[in-house]
Amino acid sequence: MRRITKDIQITIDGSPVGFRLSKLDAFSGVMLLRLLMRLENQNVAPTMLDLISSLSEEELRSVMTSVLNHVSVLLPAGPHPVMTGLEWGYPELEHDTPACMKLLLEGIAWSLSGFFGGGQLKGETAPADTAP
Repeated sequence: MRRITKDIQITIDGSPVGFRLSKLDAFSGVMLLRLLMRLENQNVAPTMLDLISSLSEEELRSVMTSVLNHVSVLLPAGPHPVMTGLEWGYPELEHDTPACMKLLLEGIAWSLSGFFGGGQLKGETAPADTAP
């Protein structure tokens, strides 16, 4: 069976917090690939940071929302969505730019990992940064 979730830990305020990433749905994944292909058409081997920095404000909001809608925080009571639609399901992250960036980059890397054969998308976070 295809693996579509991955658990990771990131440090927030000095403490490790567990999150569950789910691969993007097909529509969101294709949207992300189209943005990436736009960069590749410029004869550049794009990194994820190149992708993020090339997005318009509207595109960035759409990508971040799509990715964060596919992330859950792992609480003692069970997984809880970080975002549901345009609303924060885990308001502790609403003003935490570094944590949201880390989740965004991890979510993009996880969702697109199958499109690049055995290799990683350039700039993808190394497995050492993630929990099993």
